[in-house]
Amino acid sequence: MTRFYRESVAKIRSSLRFEYSVMDELFTFVGKKSNRYYVWTAMTYTPTGKPFYFYRLCKHRNTDELFEFELDLPKVEKIYCDEAFTYDAMYADKAIQAKGAMTNKIENLNSQLRDKISYLVRRSKAHAKSVEWLDYRLAIFFNAKNLGLYG
Repeated sequence: MTRFYRESVAKIRSSLRFEYSVMDELFTFVGKKSNRYYVWTAMTYTPTGKPFYFYRLCKHRNTDELFEFELDLPKVEKIYCDEAFTYDAMYADKAIQAKGAMTNKIENLNSQLRDKISYLVRRSKAHAKSVEWLDYRLAIFFNAKNLGLYG
């Protein structure tokens, strides 16, 4: 994770109160198709309904990686997510695993990611050449989202 993204996340976490999160993950490739990476995404909402955006780039889609991502996120009472096993194992009763408006919000974020970062486009040869460069592009995107620069 880049330094400027870490610093902005720390400021957001320490200065605001949050009610709930919406989480999802998507995959991409680095270097070649057999080298799969996952991008965990989260939208965390304040009591006034303002979203803030977080991500974690990792090699595996498992509970250990989700736990590491959780350490970066603000604490919330509810987490809306899909039915992936990792959410149930990590959050149990705290996780609300149902399709609905919250799922649409996070899928919209994933769609924006794929639209703005060519490395994440499906069925393309434009995959990332390095993990560092992909992480840099993700950090720029999520900082811009938190600053309100992307719709």
